[in-house]
Amino acid sequence: MITKKYTLIAMSVVLTACAGVTEPIKFKASSVLTEDYYHATKVTNGVVLLDVNWGRWWDCGGYENAQLISMAFDKLPMSSINNEAEPALVLHSPSRLAVDPVFTNYAYSLEPGEYAISAFSIKAAKSVSNVGFLTAQRDKLYSAGKPVGGTFTVKPGEAVFIGNFYLDCAYGPTLWRYHSDGRDAFDDQVKEYASRFPYLDLTNVQFRLFKTKEFGNDYKLVP
Repeated sequence: MITKKYTLIAMSVVLTACAGVTEPIKFKASSVLTEDYYHATKVTNGVVLLDVNWGRWWDCGGYENAQLISMAFDKLPMSSINNEAEPALVLHSPSRLAVDPVFTNYAYSLEPGEYAISAFSIKAAKSVSNVGFLTAQRDKLYSAGKPVGGTFTVKPGEAVFIGNFYLDCAYGPTLWRYHSDGRDAFDDQVKEYASRFPYLDLTNVQFRLFKTKEFGNDYKLVP
């Protein structure tokens, strides 16, 4: 199911927010970066690159199958931390039914600064007739006003790669941030972004992963 050269490391922590069946997040999806918007904002904003696999993972942590369907990120600091506030970046699966189990390239133009994971939803099925959603929101992903799920940063005028997002099923379905394994794999991935977004300047993409203790492992790319 994993179709690229990614390091797969089983998670050791399962966020308690994923223990119960809830409703998926319903924020409007952010627009993928267009050529016109890129040229209008490339000096003031940064470009964030990430891959997402929206495909089903079969036999996932006690479920017949599970599927990542949504992710959201806040720009920090947040003036009011509640589950209803509109995130700065929202991604949704193109379908909750038939999605190819491959990683899809995404590029977004964001204001410079620090961003935190603020919500994600996973569709989890015990059977064809027993389907629910595992959702984590700000009430679980922030603690004492600080983000605990993970963060990434972007600077003005730069393009930054923050990781490949999918599921982990070692202890139960949850979000997990993977990464290109080695310089050659990362260079190949940058070529994919250049093919999908030929108008982007990707001559000096920064490898700076979404930093998290809950949904990924630390990794540094060797020069």
